[in-house]
Amino acid sequence: SGLISSFVIQPKSTLLDPTNQWKLFFLVAFFLTSRIYLWIVPDALNDGRTGTDPDMQIASPLGFLLGGFLVGFGTRLGNGCTTGHGICGMARLSLRSFAGVMSFMFTGILFASLMPPSNPHVRETPEEYTSENYAPTTTTNAIVSVIAATVGVFALVGLIRKTSSPDDVTENQFDEWNNKRRKILPSIGGAILFAVGLIVSQMTIYSKLFGFLDFSLMPKGSWDPT
Repeated sequence: SGLISSFVIQPKSTLLDPTNQWKLFFLVAFFLTSRIYLWIVPDALNDGRTGTDPDMQIASPLGFLLGGFLVGFGTRLGNGCTTGHGICGMARLSLRSFAGVMSFMFTGILFASLMPPSNPHVRETPEEYTSENYAPTTTTNAIVSVIAATVGVFALVGLIRKTSSPDDVTENQFDEWNNKRRKILPSIGGAILFAVGLIVSQMTIYSKLFGFLDFSLMPKGSWDPT
């Protein structure tokens, strides 16, 4: 959400400022890696459990929209996501990260386990579910492709254009500018690993996420600890 919000709050600076180019390359690398992976393994996102398992409750479009907003808002509010706090923060024994991980895990388990299955606003029954309703449409694919292409053009223009170091700056300011320029290659590598990791770990499959968070599935024997 930090990367995406910068395009909304400061689009000109994000697209044109050389110190922000690493954000552009991260998004382009993430998009291309996902596309290439799905081209090689077209069944990678198939979810055979959702819609067929009567115990698997399904979020409605409104539920997805509300959940996405809260995740983005919470990430900004907590200065980090599951990866930032759960891996990097906890690895360095950050108390704020431990508090963040406990907060979002507890909240996710609470809502997934206790939200009434009959709630018509945020839940759908397996009978109402059709994979076509949740699959990307031609329009959404086109919009995402245009956005990714636009970001890619700005990234390439910034890379090809000879960008000299800023004048009339202090040594500390020059070091900061130079360090941000050096983030480009690590950001590309990070985006590739992030995209592949999400797909390989099946974090993009709904039943894997909800099947783990919904503890009410334990007595039914269909809880998924993986």
